[in-house]
Amino acid sequence: MQVQTVWSGVYSDAQATRGKAQFEIHCSTCHRAGPRTGDAFMQTWAGTDLTSLFNQMKTSMPADAPSTLADNAYLDIVAYMLQANAFPAGSDELEIDVLKSIRVERQEGPGPVPNFALVQIVGCLTQAPENVWMVNNASEPVRTKDSQASKDEELKNLGKTGLGSQNFRLMNAYPAPDPYKGHKVEVKGLLIRDPKGDRINVTAVQSLASTCGK
Repeated sequence: MQVQTVWSGVYSDAQATRGKAQFEIHCSTCHRAGPRTGDAFMQTWAGTDLTSLFNQMKTSMPADAPSTLADNAYLDIVAYMLQANAFPAGSDELEIDVLKSIRVERQEGPGPVPNFALVQIVGCLTQAPENVWMVNNASEPVRTKDSQASKDEELKNLGKTGLGSQNFRLMNAYPAPDPYKGHKVEVKGLLIRDPKGDRINVTAVQSLASTCGK
């Protein structure tokens, strides 16, 4: 899967025009100022792929009848939101099967994941003194919109994720992850940046492998 960004011309002007009409019919009652743009948009979506935006829109909008529009209508609205945020148009229309491969990021690059963002990491689960749980040799934190442990295709792909050089202290890991000690694990939770050591307030932990060699 070739990864693109929202700066790659992933929608067409005609699609965004249709999306604007759909937005005005179905969304403007609640969003009278128009789509979220600028820093507000990036604070919410930077570091995620367009699947997250599409799914949240589909499952929550229109507010009085979520999931009632056709998928193509939701895709058109996503295209309009990209246009409203000044991401460039291209020649091809946005399709549902490429959403996962398109990441939202600033033009100058992805930048660090912001404090208190919901993230996913992969690393080695260890236990420090005083019953402190750590994930060592962890990958860079990646934003996610799903607080639950990964499953299906996403879980399969996680097994291929290599280790990194990050270390995170785990907070509120419940139930205690004792069965996964020494395992390669996935952890999801809220990122808390701290000069004394970054932490993750845990929402999910699961084992990816019974050893942590790679």
